[in-house]
Amino acid sequence: MHRFSLLCLAVIAAATPSVAQAQQAERPLAQLAFMAGCWRADAGVNQSIEEQWTAADSDVMLAATRYLDKNTGRTRAWEFSRIVADSAGIALMPAPEGTPQGRFRLAPSPAGEARFEDPTHDFPKRIIYRRIDAGTLAVRVDGGEGSAQGAEFRMQSVACPASAGPQD
Repeated sequence: MHRFSLLCLAVIAAATPSVAQAQQAERPLAQLAFMAGCWRADAGVNQSIEEQWTAADSDVMLAATRYLDKNTGRTRAWEFSRIVADSAGIALMPAPEGTPQGRFRLAPSPAGEARFEDPTHDFPKRIIYRRIDAGTLAVRVDGGEGSAQGAEFRMQSVACPASAGPQD
């Protein structure tokens, strides 16, 4: 009888996912938590970038990005992006001006870095997010491994804009 009980316990333990496995299933984007928050960067002559990523606490992260004219404060361009966990892994899907532009798959990346690649896209072929320190996120777009074509922006962490709340 004792052997039967031990055998049953062993089968139950083997069939039960660990806490870490359960958390990974619930939060498949947890490794991207370093991207969450509000960011701002200088983007060259008279232009800045603002980007805001939602938390990595589910199977979808969303971002809104706008490119601002520093002189007028007006928006020159904008982009919506989403990162999703699907049956094939994790993908970044940017949509400049609301138009979907590729499906960039997450490639193996060290902690604090997310390297998204779409070799079929014209440009960019890679989008890389890398945490430099607590207040800096580097974002690089390029033409792929070995390509001279590319740009990197050092984004600084900023306070996220507060909602004005309902208007009376």
